[in-house]
Amino acid sequence: MTANLSAFSPDWTTPPGSTIKRIMSKRGLSVDELAMEIEFSEAKTQGLIDGEVYIDEELAKRLSSALGASHNFWINRERQYRDDLMRLNPNMQNFQSLDAFWAKAFPWRDMCKLGWLPSTTTKQNFIETLQKFFDVRTPEDWVSRYKPTETLAAFRTSPSFESSPPAVTAWLRWAEIKASEVECNPWNRDALIASIADMRKLTRRNHPSKFIPDLRRLCASAGVALVIAPAPDGCRASGATRFLSPEKALIVLSLRFRSDDHFWFTFFHEVGHLVLHSKDDLFLEDNSDVNSVEEIEANEFSANTLVPSELRDEMLSLKPRSDAISRFSIHAGISSGIVVGQLQHVGRLGRNQMNRLKRRYQWDDFNL
Repeated sequence: MTANLSAFSPDWTTPPGSTIKRIMSKRGLSVDELAMEIEFSEAKTQGLIDGEVYIDEELAKRLSSALGASHNFWINRERQYRDDLMRLNPNMQNFQSLDAFWAKAFPWRDMCKLGWLPSTTTKQNFIETLQKFFDVRTPEDWVSRYKPTETLAAFRTSPSFESSPPAVTAWLRWAEIKASEVECNPWNRDALIASIADMRKLTRRNHPSKFIPDLRRLCASAGVALVIAPAPDGCRASGATRFLSPEKALIVLSLRFRSDDHFWFTFFHEVGHLVLHSKDDLFLEDNSDVNSVEEIEANEFSANTLVPSELRDEMLSLKPRSDAISRFSIHAGISSGIVVGQLQHVGRLGRNQMNRLKRRYQWDDFNL
């Protein structure tokens, strides 16, 4: 049988950096030597190899001079990579260009309502405004920085995943912007672990104005910027964790479920990721891959932080009465709502039982 090569459409793609790396290997070039040839820093050259730097006209000329192949070869190699990203990302497939994709994919009206974009944003100036928001020169630079195809995989996609990668990247970008305003000590895992007991005590405080300032302070003392930001249309995330630099971590919460049990469970879940898992990974909670090893470990960390193992049997034996739950919550040093949430999670209470014991939050409560 003869294969139809013209119809070949692989479900993978490689950045131009893989070609650069192969040529470097053949020629015995190191990263610092290539950096000198193309007049880049070593860090930016490594980013080029990793597919994080867009090859424009000027860079194509430098690569042609340093590595060979024509200027057009490098331009076409970059274009093919971006086209493959468009093809592989189901959210991009129906668009002729990244500009067209941007014009449809981002919830820009919602971003304006949230104050992330100027109120003067229109369809005519939207792309330029988004470039400023993401601090990129072109939509192609956005692909280089946020790598939506790879990012989608990092968000632990599954058939139940309902979020739009552009909406999620917008939410994460806003969190980055707000985190840049937070002064933190250098990242210190031991300091974060040591502060968990004090963080847990804050669950007894009723109003966010009584616990958010102290929670932010405790996080910052360990090198973590805590950001609370509403999720725009298309983003179903309740929380996320990532390192912005080797010295600064980010926890962002969306308050998607506006109750104290969800807030605190999600917060300590994110703390669990920082304590237990790689600094190189992005962890985003969207309920799509709760069975991954990392998610199971973070869930167990959060549950055991809120209700330690020595108290779990006592909690599970509680009668479904508000007075019993309230007494136990005082004994355990956590809010009654958290106890209700834990009992609902393990099936000891129905989802519609005892919800009156949960504290409900409004966004205005967090405008601190």
